[in-house]
Amino acid sequence: MRARYQTILKLAQEHDLARLAKHAKHPREKTRFLAFAHLQKGKSVLEVAELFFITRQAIYEWMRAYESNGIQGLYEQGGRGRKSDLPTQEREAFRKAVLKLQEGRSGGRINGKDILKMMEKDFGIKCTQRSVYNHLKNAKLVWISSRSKHPKTDEEIQEAFKKTSEKKS
Repeated sequence: MRARYQTILKLAQEHDLARLAKHAKHPREKTRFLAFAHLQKGKSVLEVAELFFITRQAIYEWMRAYESNGIQGLYEQGGRGRKSDLPTQEREAFRKAVLKLQEGRSGGRINGKDILKMMEKDFGIKCTQRSVYNHLKNAKLVWISSRSKHPKTDEEIQEAFKKTSEKKS
């Protein structure tokens, strides 16, 4: 192994990589930490590559990431996928707007179409109805509702009717 990479592994000695692997949230992070732990114990890059079914080049890339960013270089970075239309900062405002929309409703529950219109009007976001439900889930606003109630419903009259009506057996 080259001297440069031996120096990197000496720097990595200050971290308990086996413990980091045990508590890693992402499987790729776990693999990186375990690979570094094996390298610290004296295994060669080739041995570790064969052990984890990865290429030597991948291990060298991880070493370069560690060299440039320290232990943070081994953690999983953000993905390349599509980002949410609704930024994280606006999530609380979206949550409050949905709750306010529901409170303003005299009977029944709001639905995806109502929220879709509100998002377009208040937040300037055009998206599909499926995305609306994803945004609701991210805002922790997913609920299962029962049948909607008419605004003029009288609970006492309904209970009295239930008591006086015949039960079918």
